[in-house]
Amino acid sequence: MTQPITFNKYIASIYRQSKHDFNEQIAALDLRATTGDLLLFVADHPGLTQREIAHQMVLDPSLVARDLRALTTKQLVERTPDPQDGRAQRITLTPTGYQQADQIRQVMGAWWQALFATTPQANAQVTGQQLAAIYQTLQQRQERN
Repeated sequence: MTQPITFNKYIASIYRQSKHDFNEQIAALDLRATTGDLLLFVADHPGLTQREIAHQMVLDPSLVARDLRALTTKQLVERTPDPQDGRAQRITLTPTGYQQADQIRQVMGAWWQALFATTPQANAQVTGQQLAAIYQTLQQRQERN
């Protein structure tokens, strides 16, 4: 078995390469891959607050605030006041935001499909299940803290 310490090397390298490739492929959308990740997250979890988004994505709240401002300026997200907490705002996508999220999802899906097609010793379904289990464990750990 691969020593666990090398997991960081692999995960970081895969992440950096995927973001590099995504940035090239979505350049026409005038978005960066990390902002695209946020757009996809909001598409999958509409109505969360900025704080909830930052917590669930395990991101610095100030970075989420910056990216949400950019997405708001591009009219891809909307902020609506939370009826229970007037200080908080609920984040949702605009129709254009949903269109761009779909385009990003297609680009990412094609990238991963091509990667697994050229890596026959890796199984996309098994890898996805294992990563989902690891993610769930980390989410549970974060909720306890």
